[in-house]
Amino acid sequence: MDNDGFTFRRQLSAMARERLKFSGISEIIALVESNGALSFGAGEPPDEAFPRDAFRSAVERALSDGTIWAYYHDDLGDIDLRAWIAERMSRDDMAPDWVGPEDVVITHGAAGAISLAAEVLIDEGTVVLVEGPTYSDSLLTFRRQGAICVPVPTDDEGILPEELERTPQLKEARFLYTIPNFQNPSGCTASLERRLRVLDILRRHDVAIVEDDPYHYLGYDGPVPTSYLKLAGDDRRVIHCNTFSKIVAPGLRIGWAVVPPTLRDAFLALCICDGLGPALLLQRATLHLMRTLDFEKHVEALRREYRSRRDLMLRLAEERLTPLGLRTNRPKGGFFIWGQGPDDMRGFNSAVFARYAVRHEGIGLIPGNVFFPDGDDRGDKAFRLSYARIPRDCMEEGMDRLARAWRTYRAHRHEDKE
Repeated sequence: MDNDGFTFRRQLSAMARERLKFSGISEIIALVESNGALSFGAGEPPDEAFPRDAFRSAVERALSDGTIWAYYHDDLGDIDLRAWIAERMSRDDMAPDWVGPEDVVITHGAAGAISLAAEVLIDEGTVVLVEGPTYSDSLLTFRRQGAICVPVPTDDEGILPEELERTPQLKEARFLYTIPNFQNPSGCTASLERRLRVLDILRRHDVAIVEDDPYHYLGYDGPVPTSYLKLAGDDRRVIHCNTFSKIVAPGLRIGWAVVPPTLRDAFLALCICDGLGPALLLQRATLHLMRTLDFEKHVEALRREYRSRRDLMLRLAEERLTPLGLRTNRPKGGFFIWGQGPDDMRGFNSAVFARYAVRHEGIGLIPGNVFFPDGDDRGDKAFRLSYARIPRDCMEEGMDRLARAWRTYRAHRHEDKE
């Protein structure tokens, strides 16, 4: 035993030794905080978007209910909240007729839903198809379970069906993980035509779908296409993951999964093993909030605010970044803009640049390479910007800092160092 005490060298699991990896997003966020920098990194609502007074009243009402202090009556989550979710999804054309409260599982945010799906579906060596790029923390979740993540190329309309059909691992894949609306990180939205073609391909090859849809209600240029869950209908090959984090507050950690009946028992067993889900107090408070809130009015106010923020960031990017050879897309909703460096750029690493930008110019952004599996270099010239949380009156200064970081980094050829 060395001076650091017991090492757990022999006791450490293969998962902890070989599969765990720190989040690239968390690394940048921590670097931003330690440097007191502005940030385009955080993909979460600003404090002023939270319905604080309404939620405070909802908590007080939940606290007055004497039944919240005992163990849960249902291990899949509060049945009344599950009923509200099922009804809301049906009303908003997100769920087929078979979905009822018994098919909804309350989870620790959408991440908890994805984690449960990964535990149910993944063995070591399991092939999982993902969008290229895709959400980095979901990649880490799949990696933890031992999956081999295979990215499928995308464009502004989502997955390219012809590329999906040509994927060598398609026949052995267990599921496709997709963020169809205002994708994190690219901001793209899969068109209805693409969804139908992708669903047809997966049906023919016996592949399931894990649909991650946290930004569903945050569309700024019209309604979103029908969900994979609804499109699949009675086929029931879709696990739908969602959350209140983007429309209420991320600190709640209240999300849900819509689970096909054939998987309900497996999800139930995992919910019990994992500690019975989120606190019942928060589940009940969320239910009371949803019952009293004017949902459509609340969501429309969020859309107006984020639409304005998106438009401001796009204008600033056009003014500050485009002259430097940087390209950005125009998402129809969500929190993110996807940026790309010049095609002829050589030897550039977005992770190195992101660290440089924080330390030298005081601006945070998320490097594109964290959104691809290890060994895939397609994110080396890319980056993700979020307009959701940065104060509006700091956005121009932040964009100036980013442009300055790009110029100084390129001038000193830091891409050839570190």
